[in-house]
Amino acid sequence: GLVDYCASKFAAVGIDESLRNELIKHNSGVHTTVVCPFYINTGMFDGVKTRFPWLLPILEPEYVADQIVSAVETNRAQVWLPKLILTSTWIKSVFNTNSTAKILEFLGVFDSMNDFKGRKGEAEVR
Repeated sequence: GLVDYCASKFAAVGIDESLRNELIKHNSGVHTTVVCPFYINTGMFDGVKTRFPWLLPILEPEYVADQIVSAVETNRAQVWLPKLILTSTWIKSVFNTNSTAKILEFLGVFDSMNDFKGRKGEAEVR
């Protein structure tokens, strides 16, 4: 499932938002950038599939790294990769929970982890 992964991403966004507001309040001049990528083509997401790869592609690490560096260099507060992911916040704010679930189901989000292999822990490899 996606619960643990999504919870950590939700926490990262919340911490970044709170920290950014504190930094702004104190005129610190310090900037933060939170990165919200879709699946990245690494061992961490081995076996993950996307229903519409032309719409929600599995991202290459080099592309993600380039986007992060660019965002940090330009003090962008948020990076959504691909940009279409940003619409998920709009969908959740406009549609009720059941409608949002139907949209996610159609996009294949619920089944994207069905063949997930992930990285094996050291104990599992032995």
